[in-house]
Amino acid sequence: MKIAIVGNGKIGRAIHEAFRRVDPQQRVSLLGRGDSREALLDAESILLCVKPQQVQGALETIAPKLRTGALLVSVAAKTTLASLRAALPPTIGVVRAMPNLPVGELAGMTALASESAAEDLERSEAIFGAMGRTVRIEERLMDAATAMNGCGPAYLYLIVEAWIDAGIKLGFSYETARMLVAQTMLGAATSVLASEEHPAALKTAVTTPAGCTIEGLMQLEDGRLRSTIVRAVLAAAGA
Repeated sequence: MKIAIVGNGKIGRAIHEAFRRVDPQQRVSLLGRGDSREALLDAESILLCVKPQQVQGALETIAPKLRTGALLVSVAAKTTLASLRAALPPTIGVVRAMPNLPVGELAGMTALASESAAEDLERSEAIFGAMGRTVRIEERLMDAATAMNGCGPAYLYLIVEAWIDAGIKLGFSYETARMLVAQTMLGAATSVLASEEHPAALKTAVTTPAGCTIEGLMQLEDGRLRSTIVRAVLAAAGA
């Protein structure tokens, strides 16, 4: 399958890196501003990775070059399926996607929405499923997905940064604290995905009565970490 990525910003480059990791032989063109659009002529899938305010201008440029039956996948936030369809020939399939930057490490999370034929979603799942996990959602939830998984890594990076600082305060080197924190977070996330138990049950399994874990949890509750995270995600969704 021939693929063209329109937009060489952070997410465009991350997706391009993912393709390189999955299959170095895969024919993928990464097109930035000013690059020739000739690669679009025979591309079967086009990933539109530009900023929301650049979408209409990009569509006006690329629409005449798209082959019949091609699939356009837009990762632009706040850009509806209806607005995409209005700017494209009726023979072009349209899917909205909200991946996050860890796709470049093949550990991404991508939400997908479409009103096109089922094979368009299936093709999108094949693309992004190779870079991590995918989930189908209704289009009305795409802004919420942006706040959840699109912005999500930034929330965790902030927590990781603070957690590493705590390790340094305790006497660890930055390198050791970084490894302790990052692998612990990776292991916890793996446990959540592998288990059908509620995270509260997993938390209880780690928490010994009158032990050090409950002392730390009490500090987090006193700091209103739980409600702060909820409010942060809701604020991002409404932005």
